[in-house]
Amino acid sequence: MKIGVIGTRGFPEIQGGIETHCMELYTRIASLGDNEITIYRRKPYVNSKNKNAEFKNIRFVDFYVPKNKYFETFLHSLFSTVHALFQGDDIVHYHNTGPGFFIPILKLSKAKIVFSYHNISYTQKKWNKFAKRFLHSSEIISITNSDYIIFVSEIVKLEIEKYYIVNKYKVLFNGVSIPRKSEKSDFLDSLGLKKQKYLIGVGRFLEEKGFDYLIKAFKKADLQDYKLVLVGDSDYPTSYSKRLKSFARENGVVLTGYIKGDKLNQIFTFAKIFILSSFEEGLPISLLEAMSFNIDVLASDIPANLQVGLNKDDYFRVGDADDLAKNIVYKISLNKERDYREILIRKFNWDNIALETVNIYKNLFAKDAINTGKNRLR
Repeated sequence: MKIGVIGTRGFPEIQGGIETHCMELYTRIASLGDNEITIYRRKPYVNSKNKNAEFKNIRFVDFYVPKNKYFETFLHSLFSTVHALFQGDDIVHYHNTGPGFFIPILKLSKAKIVFSYHNISYTQKKWNKFAKRFLHSSEIISITNSDYIIFVSEIVKLEIEKYYIVNKYKVLFNGVSIPRKSEKSDFLDSLGLKKQKYLIGVGRFLEEKGFDYLIKAFKKADLQDYKLVLVGDSDYPTSYSKRLKSFARENGVVLTGYIKGDKLNQIFTFAKIFILSSFEEGLPISLLEAMSFNIDVLASDIPANLQVGLNKDDYFRVGDADDLAKNIVYKISLNKERDYREILIRKFNWDNIALETVNIYKNLFAKDAINTGKNRLR
């Protein structure tokens, strides 16, 4: 099959949950038979580290778009869709609602459209009213014009079913690979960190990630021998990201910037606790990554995090710095060893997710596929 992929900034070495999702998924799909995959990337995120990256049966098509919160995704999705229209693809797979605005263009081709719904974007604090209206319109277009929908979260599926009749869909969670832990700690040493003496938060510097109240909670916990480390950055400077960085530095928080590979491996390997303070998520890959290193975790009690199925004492009240501080102190006192391998292999296995995705493609591609009708508004 010829498969086009629209809605990711690209990979490898590019920050973001959808970017990690696409790299893990399509590098596996590319090895499952003679599938030819085109990944549409955004040039501002392509650099010396990833420009010449090569993966079996994958080609990258890079379009320049300005880094801009409001127009970047819109323009890149438009360019990618027009290009895909003339590629003779069998499947075009869109990721999240913004890019899905242009799905009707590809209805002019033979391609079957698969749409992955990662999270409900128009509820996020970073968007203004116009952007939220656009994203909601894109949701309607994406759901009503796709041949098949993949939900990466049971929570998102349940929310969408309140407003739409969705005929052909499947819930396929994000996955994670079990890593080989780092044996060296030179990156830790360069940051002045000691093994098992720091807590970490990972993600883009957006308001919905809750890093500001995480910093407040850490200060309230008053852990003299521990440091807080924030891994990540914003894609482009915003007033919030600037305030967050200033607030972090004032409170002695270690900022690593965006890191991958061995540096990130070291940070995960020797961390004491991973904290996910988000107000909104689809299904958080960063939490699964932390679990793959068997780090003790604390996650906000939003529905998306609860569906992971952790223990009751692994959750705290979202947005409540006092409750989070209390739980941090409690976790430190427990000094508990964790092993999540069974749940990760059973429930969040990328190999299984790739196989199930390919089967969806094959069923759509097959000439005798049963047409159960288009998804329509209730």
